[in-house]
Amino acid sequence: MKSIVVAYDSRRGIGAANDLLWQRDLPADLAHFKMLTMGGSLIMGRNTFESIGRALPGRENIVVTHRPLDVVDVVAVDSLDAAYNVAHGNQFIIGGGQIYEQSLKDADVVYATEVHASFPQAEIFFPELGNEWRETARESHSADERNKYAYDFVTYVRR
Repeated sequence: MKSIVVAYDSRRGIGAANDLLWQRDLPADLAHFKMLTMGGSLIMGRNTFESIGRALPGRENIVVTHRPLDVVDVVAVDSLDAAYNVAHGNQFIIGGGQIYEQSLKDADVVYATEVHASFPQAEIFFPELGNEWRETARESHSADERNKYAYDFVTYVRR
């Protein structure tokens, strides 16, 4: 199964300056991401990999890039189709913007963290989901002492 895992703000912004818009102010989102993806294959673009800065443990890390990449515990491929072919088990597409746009047609599920804030510095945006998607679950959370912003965990499934 191919799933997209994404977090975006109220304008669907996902990043700026090769980092998350909310920096590390939503640890619940990071924990949710880990819970969803543990044991699966992470598929990402090179910029996303470089923003993370290392291979994430407990998951197969696959980076789509046209430049050489020699990093321990990372498989480098030159296309999204090649990433799908080398991945084992559940496949989680984790960004960035171009990879999301390319993979949306292939994905079965979108796991979205919808952050209830707007970040004017956003440079990269997640595409609108069309009528071929339906919301199947929503879990709302208020801001608290650890999480600076209110957010929802939302699951969309292809119709």
